[in-house]
Amino acid sequence: MARQHPYNFAHVLLPQLAWRRPVAVRRELTDPFLARELLLYVWDKAAENVAAVDRVPAKGLRLSWHEVAGRATALLHLPAPQATMEAHFSALVYEEDEEPAENEVEETRPRYFTLEAALGLSGPAGTPTVVSEWAGDVRRQLGRGPAGGRPATAEAFLEALAAVLGPRPTTPHVPVMRIVRS
Repeated sequence: MARQHPYNFAHVLLPQLAWRRPVAVRRELTDPFLARELLLYVWDKAAENVAAVDRVPAKGLRLSWHEVAGRATALLHLPAPQATMEAHFSALVYEEDEEPAENEVEETRPRYFTLEAALGLSGPAGTPTVVSEWAGDVRRQLGRGPAGGRPATAEAFLEALAAVLGPRPTTPHVPVMRIVRS
């Protein structure tokens, strides 16, 4: 089972923070200095109620920005997982093109995905993974992910997300799906 410290970070604190304050968190994550400070702060918070011997160093914790299926995506590179349900990566996917105004009444919550270690045998090809989407306390498994622990795992995870997200509608007034009755 997952170690409590990395689990708290990837599955509890980070998504809750991003959903509670979407505009502020996005702004902080786009600034390299603030992003590093925020991630380390949340990493330390995730260890508050964890015995000192069970705390995990933040080695490998970093952030990179990508465009995935036309959406701004913050990809979090996490410390190497040691057990199932620990995440290799997590991603905050922002549906809107740009950061909304500070005084906007309703802030759009980003979608939150993880690439988690799964049960199975590890080998030279990597470790088994699963792609999941979190919405509040609900975790929906989207299927097998790319092999974990490989140099191309991050890129393969982003490709898997692109397949899940699908193409963006080119204009806001065009329906994504049209129902035709015969």
